[in-house]
Amino acid sequence: MTGCQFDYNIFKSGIIRESSYIRSLFYIMKLNHIFPLLLIGKLSFAQKISGTIVTERHTPVTDARIGVENEDIGDMTDGEGRYSLDLSGIAKDKNLKVLVNGYEPFQMSLSEFEALNSYEIILKEKPVEIDKIEITPKKYILKNFGTRNARRAYCGYNSQDTTKLFREYAIKVNNTRKAKIKTIHVNLASFTLEQPVTLIFDVQRSADGFPGESLVNQTLKLTVTKDEIKNNTVSLDVGDQGIWTNEDFFVSVRTAEDFKGRLYIAGNIFAFSKSTYYRNYFGEWKKFSSGEPSINADVLIER
Repeated sequence: MTGCQFDYNIFKSGIIRESSYIRSLFYIMKLNHIFPLLLIGKLSFAQKISGTIVTERHTPVTDARIGVENEDIGDMTDGEGRYSLDLSGIAKDKNLKVLVNGYEPFQMSLSEFEALNSYEIILKEKPVEIDKIEITPKKYILKNFGTRNARRAYCGYNSQDTTKLFREYAIKVNNTRKAKIKTIHVNLASFTLEQPVTLIFDVQRSADGFPGESLVNQTLKLTVTKDEIKNNTVSLDVGDQGIWTNEDFFVSVRTAEDFKGRLYIAGNIFAFSKSTYYRNYFGEWKKFSSGEPSINADVLIER
């Protein structure tokens, strides 16, 4: 009996150990399914955030672009400097970015930004140093670069299509001489405006063949009504901005956050030797190598 009882206890304890092993194995298997879900939650966002972008004097910064670097995700601040971002599924090691001409760039990882008590972003003014350059009529001549006088619709904006509302278009100007950008023109194929439209321009240096750092010390804006658009052309005089370069540069245009209506930029779809550059927010610049929007610039260029 004792031996049988001994054998039974061993048998019973073996069952208990096996049951414990099975429960442990089942628990580990559950963890294998749960842990990746927890990991995804820790490595990516699953929320919307909102805040404001202001200056050091707490003045709202309007039409400032905020977005995730190399992602087609972002927003543009309104008249009160407010923004809202849907960061669902975005990896937390990505960088949040704000670039406004005249201010120091703001950049922070999403994980660090999420930990902040407030999503108010304060931009610091960038020191501006303008070199005085003497211009003599004999040394410089005025030339126009880019595509002009096109009539066919090439690209543009429709406030009903939010996927392209925050798109920025740019052209490349090949240059090796000292040059000063005087005026930027955009030729329109057609437009229907529900309210005045604000166009935001920029001039950027070339970085690996794509638009890079801005050459401008402040945001270039022009607000026009439909009656102020003459001959389907919008022009902005930037001669007082001191935009100088002696290398390739890009000229870009985009609409402000409050755009309402339709506005189509004309272009040359048969300019096979030229390219269109475009991006959403701070997404990667992309190139369409056939045709060019009718964006052009008057430039004082060294003889």
